[in-house]
Amino acid sequence: MSQLNEIVIMLREINEKMFKIFWKIFPNEVVKQDVDVDLLMTRMMVVSRLGISERTYNRWVKAGVLKPIVLGNKHYYREEDLREAIKRSVNRGLI
Repeated sequence: MSQLNEIVIMLREINEKMFKIFWKIFPNEVVKQDVDVDLLMTRMMVVSRLGISERTYNRWVKAGVLKPIVLGNKHYYREEDLREAIKRSVNRGLI
């Protein structure tokens, strides 16, 4: 179990370093804010949370309903960004 904890800690550290490097390389790509990587949701977490299909997820990203933080080919979301996206979509009658 301690090996698993060590791996989790290393992965968190790597993830934090990736975000820092990304923002140095692409400072205008995302809003500059401190992001707690432990609170980020993955694409599949969002699909599950919203109860939508992957196809619907892809359409919503393409339409701008959902705006992920993109690192490589991975999509990540902060809880508050997801809530805002849902609120905007409801107000616009999209969902």
